[in-house]
Amino acid sequence: MTKLAMQQAPPPATPRRFLLSASLWGVVAGMLLAVDGGTAFASRWGGATLALVHALALGVLGNAMFGSLLQFLPVAAGARVRGGRPAAWLLHALLNAGALLLVLALRQPALLSPHWGGLLLVAAFVLLVALVLPGLAGAAGQALLRWGIGCALAGGLVAALLGFSLALAVAGTWRLPLLPLTDAHAGWGVLGWVLALLVAVARVVMPMFQGVAAVPARLQAGWQLALYALLLAALIMALCGESAPALRMGAGLLVLAVALGGLLAQLRAPKLRRAPLTYFWMTGFAALAAAACALLVGGEANQVLAGMLALAIGLPLLVTGMQLEISAFLGWIELQRHCGRGVRLPGVQLLLPTRDKAIVLVLHWLSALALLAATAHPALARLAGSALLLAHAAGFVALCGVDWRRTRFIRGLKEQG
Repeated sequence: MTKLAMQQAPPPATPRRFLLSASLWGVVAGMLLAVDGGTAFASRWGGATLALVHALALGVLGNAMFGSLLQFLPVAAGARVRGGRPAAWLLHALLNAGALLLVLALRQPALLSPHWGGLLLVAAFVLLVALVLPGLAGAAGQALLRWGIGCALAGGLVAALLGFSLALAVAGTWRLPLLPLTDAHAGWGVLGWVLALLVAVARVVMPMFQGVAAVPARLQAGWQLALYALLLAALIMALCGESAPALRMGAGLLVLAVALGGLLAQLRAPKLRRAPLTYFWMTGFAALAAAACALLVGGEANQVLAGMLALAIGLPLLVTGMQLEISAFLGWIELQRHCGRGVRLPGVQLLLPTRDKAIVLVLHWLSALALLAATAHPALARLAGSALLLAHAAGFVALCGVDWRRTRFIRGLKEQG
């Protein structure tokens, strides 16, 4: 099991800023769905749909992945992150300003060109790579973990560049094959960046927090190789203006392999920890498996269903579970640094009780059911949006609860002293 180097953790406020922003973007996504209703499910090319997709992909998943990396790399991978607080502030500003401008442009294309948001997002990914890649390359050991994270960073940068190129094409600056490149952009973003990063860190997270055995190194390396070979083939064909059903089938099979592999690893674990994080991931894997099946079946309606299962249910469940765990550790690290030695600190589970995590989990389950119902009956979309909003709002409140308990403990020490 990987040994955590807590002394190398960044200032807790740095990753916390991203984690809180992820939950707030979930609230925004719920608001968008509640306002737009069934039009968000009508077509994958509609403005309401694209705005919702990017609010989830960039706002929720983007902030969660950025913040988690800034915490995970120095603590679990032994990789130093450059730049300190000023660079982290700039990274947060670029990501969230870019996401906001892009979502606004996609929802109201007559008011704003999407290339402004795309430019800021490219800058955010370039900065992230510049901050973490040198330390990742110079770290010792855990080669598969470091390669997996490095490839995911490259995947995120490619996705950002493709998105910016598409924005310029929509604005009339470039002439590009829009439909094939849009599929390639989605593949590099969802699979090459988000899912690949989750697979890489799961090698540490699942054994450490869930009691699950690590995936055999050769199997994980083979999956990564197949994924990026597929994405490169999709990109080359898209640049030639072609799209092949075999690439969609390959993507579906790779996602299905991750989802079923994760579920199987949990079910076979001899000492599986019956904690909310385990159920967050179990449900997330199940949703990803369903998304993969919808993608394999094909068709416009099933592609919308696959996107909803992956971006609104499956992947947010995986990252929300980790958000809660990371936030509790951040609160404990901050207490340790503030109080020093000789003070008995509350445990991590007291800073974010299991009850609070369970409430967030149940609300995400209810949101998932509402989203599935809305996919079949678009008249329920506004109800699903409200459920999505409530689930992420509960997550935000739970994250803030860590700070409240930490502050209360420090205040109690001062009163005793």
